[in-house]
Amino acid sequence: MVLALALWAFWRGRRAASLARELKALRADEARRRQFAEENDLSSADNQLRFIAAANLRAVRPVNKEAQRVLGSLDAWIAKYRPDWRVSFEVAMGAFVRTAYDPRDWRQRAAFRSYNSKRVDFLVVDGAGEPRLVVEYHGTGHDLSGDAAERMLVKRTVLERVGIPLAEVPAKAGRAATWALIDAALSDVEPGRGARSGHAGRV
Repeated sequence: MVLALALWAFWRGRRAASLARELKALRADEARRRQFAEENDLSSADNQLRFIAAANLRAVRPVNKEAQRVLGSLDAWIAKYRPDWRVSFEVAMGAFVRTAYDPRDWRQRAAFRSYNSKRVDFLVVDGAGEPRLVVEYHGTGHDLSGDAAERMLVKRTVLERVGIPLAEVPAKAGRAATWALIDAALSDVEPGRGARSGHAGRV
């Protein structure tokens, strides 16, 4: 009986020591995970600055050469027909499209998150800063991620819902073709006027 109790006490002691070691290891692992999460938390400005300081950065052209031609055509169209309008590029849709704010309605938040990070190639605004036109260029860099069709469908749907015209310019389109697509898109919201105020036949 004494021997059995001694063996049980010995086993219990070893088991307790083993559990203590396991608990210590778990706590150390949890501490490492917590430290890693803190050091890589991108919501921290300190971490952001640290990552930026460690990276190799360089300035690049914000649009490729193909899209640059479209931008030139768009700038020329604006200068000739709507000189008070301005163009921006690579604009996040959340910057110019809003949902109805209701903190109790998760569907509004879900809708906003569905399009917020998607960017349009070119956003045209009028003299008051109101969005008047979106131009998307379907060039060689359009489908790099393989989901261009799905992203484009979301963009079209959102723009249609808020009434912003969309001109989709195919690859290698020249100035005349680009201008015609702009006119066609704007004529949908300006029936009878035409985008060029009666000059739709001229390029």
